[in-house]
Amino acid sequence: MEFKFIKLIVVGLVFIANTCSKEDITPELSKCNLKNVVKSVSEVSGTIWFDSQSQTYAIYRGIDGTYDAQEIGVVCNLPENYKKEGKKIAFSGKYYENQDFSPQIPGQEYYYLELTKIDISKDN
Repeated sequence: MEFKFIKLIVVGLVFIANTCSKEDITPELSKCNLKNVVKSVSEVSGTIWFDSQSQTYAIYRGIDGTYDAQEIGVVCNLPENYKKEGKKIAFSGKYYENQDFSPQIPGQEYYYLELTKIDISKDN
């Protein structure tokens, strides 16, 4: 009788441990809202970084003619082999409106980015 009781307790603890999970209060951030195209780019350079706000990889690119302005493209379709921080790339794609994330510093602009072409930069 005592052995069956211990088995029951062990099975109950295993069941409870498997059903308890940390509640994910972060909304699904990897989904891109590709509704309003802002602009298209062709053969521009950027750097891949993991963006803490969107919790996914993004392409950071300086805006020509400025000292500190940045476009942050939260990438919708980044190939697995490009998911490495600091990787310099050349890419083409479409930037879409993104109001889900706010700039961390003045001069930043967030967009969703759908890539049509991506290559490792010759600078790497």
